[in-house]
Amino acid sequence: MTRGMETAIALVATLCVGALVAIDGTLPSAFTTLFFIPIILIAYRQPLAISALVALLAGLFSSPAMELAGVEIESPLLPVMWLGWPAVYLFLAVSLNQWASIQLQRGQLAQTELRLEEVGSRNLRRESELETLSAIHSTIMSGGDESAVLREITGRVADACGAKSGLLVMPAEEGGLQVIVPDERRAEMYKRFFPGGAPTGEGVAGWAMMHHRVAYTRNLFDDPRYEKLREFAALIGIVSSAAAPVELEDGGWGALVVSFDVEKDFTSEELTRLERLAHQTEIAIRSVRQRETLSRFAFETALALTEAIESRDPYTGGHCRRLAEYAGLVAERMHFPEKELEVVRLGAALHDMGKIVVPDSILKKPGKLTPEEYAIVKQHCYSGGQICKRVGFLMNAYPIVYHHHERWDGKGYPDGLKGDRIPKGARIVAVVDAYDAMTTDRPYREAMPLNEVWSILRDGAGRQWDARIVETFIETVHVHGDPELGLQPGSSVGRTGSELVLPGHQHN
Repeated sequence: MTRGMETAIALVATLCVGALVAIDGTLPSAFTTLFFIPIILIAYRQPLAISALVALLAGLFSSPAMELAGVEIESPLLPVMWLGWPAVYLFLAVSLNQWASIQLQRGQLAQTELRLEEVGSRNLRRESELETLSAIHSTIMSGGDESAVLREITGRVADACGAKSGLLVMPAEEGGLQVIVPDERRAEMYKRFFPGGAPTGEGVAGWAMMHHRVAYTRNLFDDPRYEKLREFAALIGIVSSAAAPVELEDGGWGALVVSFDVEKDFTSEELTRLERLAHQTEIAIRSVRQRETLSRFAFETALALTEAIESRDPYTGGHCRRLAEYAGLVAERMHFPEKELEVVRLGAALHDMGKIVVPDSILKKPGKLTPEEYAIVKQHCYSGGQICKRVGFLMNAYPIVYHHHERWDGKGYPDGLKGDRIPKGARIVAVVDAYDAMTTDRPYREAMPLNEVWSILRDGAGRQWDARIVETFIETVHVHGDPELGLQPGSSVGRTGSELVLPGHQHN
């Protein structure tokens, strides 16, 4: 009903009550109380001016002015009636109208507060999402490997969505599907429950991967898309899930999934947020894979360069490749970050590249070097470092290449650094370089027995080499073995008591 119709009805009702007063013929009249009805109804719903108009009209019909219509008025009440009923009607109209206005304002204020709360909550969710996106970007830039980056992303996404858990389903290299989750405990549960890989095409993840659209389920136990996964969901306490497709650069598809331990009706805003996070995950996967490809390319390029230099000396063939492998295993055992681990491997591969400036007559000399010849050999650290400085993707390896002949006691070269002042990567390369030199044939001697090698390394620990790195390297060989020497994992690498010292030749 429109305001105009309400006003017309109120005015007609007031006129009708006035007619009844006139018909009654006396004032006060029993009908005057009926004026309250249109006044009350109109005061709640119409502006004050209209409410006052109805009240004034009702007051007119209740006043001595009705004598003009032949209504009799008791003389003693005549002065009172000029103000009595009109004042009551007007006061009622104004009071009710103001009360209704206050209630309306309260309602509007409550709605405004509710909208502000919704906006604030939405802003908080958006801020959380932006923080998640920023964290994902930082994770990509940190240099971690693909699995570490994706585990971090799934945990961040779960936090941003307020989910109990997050996971990423992707095609595995060996076929089937792999599931990436942020914590090792959940990963082990998946492996035990699905030793052959995650079920293909099941649940919201399978639907999202097949249809390339967002999928969700309020209760997966009532969802026909779940079969094998239903039992696992019951085990880990998952009730509802949503998944967004993740497009991979090779044309394949994965799915980013968030799961909750209660029934949940997903809003369009929540599903859109999950899509945005899935898009960022796509970027992360591509970025990490591109970085790893570039890293492998840089490493293989470095190896090709050093192997070209090694080809001058048939006795050192494969030396740099072996050192890169040894150094990488030691750095991994010492819990180096992935980015630093790659730098150590690169530095080990490049450590002898400066020997390109050493003449063949010195490099291949079977006897002991003269002091002058040894001074020329020592220049390979400086030359190799300068090459690294001039090539952008080799720059990080410079400290290792330049300092890999420093000694723990400060008697090394080129700068005579001592102890912890020597870059840790250079300390690792120094140990594995000595090991490889002693366990391979050289022009001036045959490969040394392994017992003597361990003895020499341990005797030099704390003087020539970092003792902790020596022990870590020995443990590493014990765990991984050395296929070059036929030494298998778990073989004895204990000290034999040999008192041999390093050979007198000074090529390494």
